[in-house]
Amino acid sequence: MNEKQAAAGFAAMGADHRLGVLRHLVKAGEAGLLVHEIVGKSGIAASTMAHHLKTLRDAGVILQKKQGRSTVSIANYARLEALAGYILAECCVAENG
Repeated sequence: MNEKQAAAGFAAMGADHRLGVLRHLVKAGEAGLLVHEIVGKSGIAASTMAHHLKTLRDAGVILQKKQGRSTVSIANYARLEALAGYILAECCVAENG
C-alpha cells in the first residue's frame, strides 16, 4: 500500500457518519448489511446514505455485492487490516537525523 492509497482510506473513514457506518458493517461480519439496515442502525437519512457508501466503497474499505435487487455492503477486512498495518508499520522506530 502506498501513501496515496492509505490517505484515501483514512480520509473515507474521517467523517463521523462514515466511520459509524463502517463500524456497523464491521460488527455485522461477513454477512454485511442491506442499505435499509444500515439506515436503521445509523440514523443517517436514506437520501445521503448512498453518498457515504460510495465514498467508503471507492476507498476500498467496504465491498458491495448484489443480492437480487438489493445491495449488501460488507466491511473489507483485508483493506482495513492493511490500513492498520500501514499506520503501525514503523511503530516505535525513531527517525535519525
